[in-house]
Amino acid sequence: MTDKQKLFEAAVRDAVVVLDLMRKDVFTGPAYTTADDSTDKAKAVGYTFEQIEAEAKRRLDR
Repeated sequence: MTDKQKLFEAAVRDAVVVLDLMRKDVFTGPAYTTADDSTDKAKAVGYTFEQIEAEAKRRLDR
């Protein structure tokens, strides 16, 4: 797995946590800061927020 893919995977993993929290009506906390940071890193190497969110939703809905 390339470094770029690792950044994407980290962002997706963090987004899954946040989406799960949102489904539980939790809208604050350290998981949100972690997800913001990993999303920013993935975006810096060319991924979009939409790509990250779509993959996170797909994995959460399995």
